Amino acid sequence: MVDFKKLRAKKAKVKAIDPMEIFRRLPKPPGINDLYTSQAQVLEAWFKRRTDRDVVIKLHTGGGKTLVGMLMGQSTINETGEPVLYLVPTVQLVNQILKKSQEYGISAVAYEAGGGRLLADEFVNGSAIMVGTYKALFNGRSKFGLRGTASPQSAGAVILDDAHVAFSVVRDSFTLEVSASAKRDRFESLCGLFRKAFKDADRLGTFDDTVSGKEFGVLEVPFWAWHEQMDAVREQIKSEAEEYALIWPLLRDRLHLCHALISKESFTITPLLPFVDSFPTFYDARRRIYMSATIADDSEIVRTFDADPDLVARSIGSRSLAGVSERMILIPDLMPFKFDVQAAVAKLLAWVSEHKFGSVVLVPSNKAAEVWSDIATVATGPNEVDGLVAQLQERESFGPAVFANRYDGIDLPGDSCRLLVMYGLPRGTSDYEIFRASALYGGSMITRMLAQRIEQGIGRGARGAGDHCVVMLAGADLAGWIAKDANFRFLTSATRAQLQMGSEVSKEVHDLKDLAQTVKRSLDRDQGWTEYHAETLAELVTDDTVDSARLAQAEAERKAINLWKDGYHDKAIAKIENLLEKSTNLDQQTRGWMRQLSARTADNWGNSELVLNCVN
Repeated sequence: MVDFKKLRAKKAKVKAIDPMEIFRRLPKPPGINDLYTSQAQVLEAWFKRRTDRDVVIKLHTGGGKTLVGMLMGQSTINETGEPVLYLVPTVQLVNQILKKSQEYGISAVAYEAGGGRLLADEFVNGSAIMVGTYKALFNGRSKFGLRGTASPQSAGAVILDDAHVAFSVVRDSFTLEVSASAKRDRFESLCGLFRKAFKDADRLGTFDDTVSGKEFGVLEVPFWAWHEQMDAVREQIKSEAEEYALIWPLLRDRLHLCHALISKESFTITPLLPFVDSFPTFYDARRRIYMSATIADDSEIVRTFDADPDLVARSIGSRSLAGVSERMILIPDLMPFKFDVQAAVAKLLAWVSEHKFGSVVLVPSNKAAEVWSDIATVATGPNEVDGLVAQLQERESFGPAVFANRYDGIDLPGDSCRLLVMYGLPRGTSDYEIFRASALYGGSMITRMLAQRIEQGIGRGARGAGDHCVVMLAGADLAGWIAKDANFRFLTSATRAQLQMGSEVSKEVHDLKDLAQTVKRSLDRDQGWTEYHAETLAELVTDDTVDSARLAQAEAERKAINLWKDGYHDKAIAKIENLLEKSTNLDQQTRGWMRQLSARTADNWGNSELVLNCVN
């Protein structure tokens, strides 16, 4: 029998390092002959900049990000011989990428959890890309090694896929929560350390109601009280450190650089910004590649990953519309007649499901989900969510299905979702996000967060080129947000274009019968609609501009925290003050957030006079 592997091995040839040439040499799965124009453009641009430490790659959802990432990883291996790590938010995505790499003949291995399992030799020796979740790397017992430990694993490149989704995932890896229900005594003991501080601030009633479970808000422990009681907190957590083994080692020496939050659910310790420098595999990698869907604000890449803002500003993308899904966006509040929106939406959901198309509702909370329980299946908890998503994907269910606070991490391509309803304005999904939203209410920083969450939600129901979905944006608060022209600048060009089309279409819907017929025209692939969408999208989509002011603010925040961490309190405060002096266009909420950071630093430094100057 002919041994083709042997014949291939005999051929003396130089390994290709140009990702385009690597692709040309790979076996192609059925139906794939060449790269999309957008993929080729991005790979060509990256290859010229491959030695840049931080590179942001932007491709529309469904535009072939995975193949682009794997080709960049293989190029790095071929050129440097060093290990390459490919990170994604979920295990489901790990499996998808491994399957894709197998189809193309790119060597890849999965990260294997479990204390007794070492990192795969193929990865360590630089012969295969390792694919794992963000939490596989970012945890207090990371197999890749922490800074200060013996021989942490090095990497030639770390590729961060779905980087725009990873911000909250990475923060979770550094967030310790003491549950109010599961560990009541410890929860009350930790909260009790700060009762006097809230009494001194005339907020004792709010504090007591929050701890007892009567109040739904999130309180931040005043930073001066937190700094006074850190040792007491450390002693309490230390006694149960094994329960928090994946998190506590990352926080125990840096409590001064953390927020302490109290809610009816938990006592939470979370960093001002994630301590990614604790992981040499990522932080010291020569190439850090951030792969993202097209989002309007890249400043969180600087904040979360300590990326170079000048390099982030030069993100690589393509003007090609490859991967942009067709979305018919309908906004009931813009329709020129009065009707019971929720009742009409319920009928449409049922009608779509009866015709064997998936229908889905996204709502901001479990309480909001209960409203739909009479006509839909409500998924609560990760297992139920995963199960219901799988049923929709396999067409074992057509819904209606309701998901609370799931604006990312759910992929419903094709017939698994042809009608997607977003009912209500998205909210924070964690105590930190709720606290941040409250602190920055009305400011541009929180508006950007909402814009990204809305874009992520819209993208759940159509996953790439050739896919289509009707998206209905309902609820007074969501409709009110969309109605404000000032909010549009925080959205990407493609989403703005589809919302503009949606506004025009919605204003032409004159009654409920017309609404149903409009939805049906998308489902039936009406030529008039598809041509209108394609032509208008091409006309309206433009290049998104870089918001240099946002990047400057993110840089100042990250650098100030880094300087504080290294003991340079004076330089940290000067960094913030310099930003506030030069950036006259910062809104009051953002200025207040930055002044609070300056005051925290001064308090930890022991400079009480400077604290007063910072907050006044």
